[in-house]
Amino acid sequence: MWGHFFVLSVIAATALGGEISIPPNALRNGMKDRFRTGSFSPEFQRLLQSLGMAHKFRSNVEEREDNVLCDLCHELVDPILEEIRGGAISSGELAEVVIQLCTLLVFESYEVCEGTITSNVDIIWHIALSRTEKGAHTICPIIGQGYGCSGGDMADWSINIPPGSSEINHGVVSGQELQAVLLTDIHYDPYYAPGSLATCNVPVCCTVNTVPVSPEDAAGFWGDYRDCDTALHTIEDALDYISAQHTDLDFVYYTGDVIHHRVWNTSIEANTNDLRLIFDMLDAAFPNIPIYSVLGNHEPHPLNVFAPLEVQEDGLSTQWLFDLSADLWSKWLDEDALATVRLGGYYTVLVKPGFRIVAINSNVAYTFNWWLLYDDVDPYGQLQWMADTLYQAEQNGERVHILSHVPSNGGSTYSIWSREYRRIIDRFAGIISGAFNGHSHNDELILYHSSENPTQPISVAWNGGSLTTYSDKNPNYKLFKIDAENFEVVDYEVWAFNLTSANLTPDITPDWFRMYSFKDIYGLSGAAPQDVRQLAINMATDRSVVEQYFRFSSRYADTALSRGCDDGCLRDLLCKLLRSEVGDYTQCSELSAEW
Repeated sequence: MWGHFFVLSVIAATALGGEISIPPNALRNGMKDRFRTGSFSPEFQRLLQSLGMAHKFRSNVEEREDNVLCDLCHELVDPILEEIRGGAISSGELAEVVIQLCTLLVFESYEVCEGTITSNVDIIWHIALSRTEKGAHTICPIIGQGYGCSGGDMADWSINIPPGSSEINHGVVSGQELQAVLLTDIHYDPYYAPGSLATCNVPVCCTVNTVPVSPEDAAGFWGDYRDCDTALHTIEDALDYISAQHTDLDFVYYTGDVIHHRVWNTSIEANTNDLRLIFDMLDAAFPNIPIYSVLGNHEPHPLNVFAPLEVQEDGLSTQWLFDLSADLWSKWLDEDALATVRLGGYYTVLVKPGFRIVAINSNVAYTFNWWLLYDDVDPYGQLQWMADTLYQAEQNGERVHILSHVPSNGGSTYSIWSREYRRIIDRFAGIISGAFNGHSHNDELILYHSSENPTQPISVAWNGGSLTTYSDKNPNYKLFKIDAENFEVVDYEVWAFNLTSANLTPDITPDWFRMYSFKDIYGLSGAAPQDVRQLAINMATDRSVVEQYFRFSSRYADTALSRGCDDGCLRDLLCKLLRSEVGDYTQCSELSAEW
């Protein structure tokens, strides 16, 4: 299989930054020896272990230069593809090789490597044999994009955006408001057990039947800052609190990721059960309030992968997830919307006259979606559909909210898809009143600027943070105040609880509190793009403002605050806010020039 690529990307590993020199052809020859002899040589094993990648995959991937990982990809992919396409190995033998690489290179347990690899191997096998023109030159720039891998024979593509423009007039308010809760990234863990081991040697801890050696290693009752997801009773408490505290909600947004981070231990059956459970709980908490949802990258089995509709084989197709989603969301969506959910997990719905939601499956552009290697051109035709839908909304005089999971600016969002998405936002910014996403678990936002006038702010995407504490986060949700006439975001509030304090009193429900109002805490006149532009300027010129933004990113999580954020970290926060398209640092370079 494709060595580095499959192992490191399936498990999202990251390497140390380009300080290690790999001898020419050492990895390629080591792989060939493995196929010839049936085992890795001691020299090859030492080389892999010297690369220093142990457990690096557990942090989020942002854009970075990483020559080691790119070299690994180019050295290992082609010889493995040769073995597959030459009929020299079976899919089972391929899995065995990659599991060995995983344990050697990433230092994960056999359980983690075996579960992750075996759930992905048939997909990789299918792509390798059906796309024989693909090699390291086309594979590495996609999967390794977040690590700075570039070049190769990358085919470009674009969608057709209807000509014209819509007048941009953000910030006008009627004085009447709607209220909406944004909830995201629950990451329900059915195996969470208070008092279990929170400092384990696998990617997710706090697991039933694990025993801590000392009290400080024990999982908290309401959650844990370490690598742990969300207990059912914590989800129940959050939904109970939201429904009791906010009795005049107009709608609820859920921007994805119900399923836990135990990526080596998922199945279609288990994911189906967990999705049904959580959406039943959402329905029970908000029985008379419409809930508009999108899929997260953790919803499929295996995670991240969204197969083309033409691929219908059992074990490869994602149709089960689209059909399930249509069933779970049928209470809140009409038949036209459910039809496109079944075609790719996206939809549009007219909430009320003049106000439309466009919900997209942005997970297809996540570079760990292996099916991008099969066909990367506008998966499901979704971006073209989005542009056409927004054009029709413009003709009808409608305002639009956009829902998605994976933000458009992440280092692991496919760059061509990111560019085309930004083109859509640029063209229809005048009717887009707000965009809402998740995935990062951070309280953060994205400011979009005009391509023709790079200093003109035109749109904002708001991230919901997360209910999960994974990792170093306090649980939260957001309450948005939305103008009742133009559906612009007027302000939002973050509500959260402190995990350390909550775990001191396991018999008492957590003390949820209103952490801040966006408009008030930053001294802004509103939440329009021009207000967010002013916030960015303030962050660039006043260190205390960007430091506050950092503290809010984790909702004042004690462990995150103790770790801190140095100058480079603070600058990255500002640049991420200003980077609406992968690789575009125009605004970052301008505003952080004096940093």
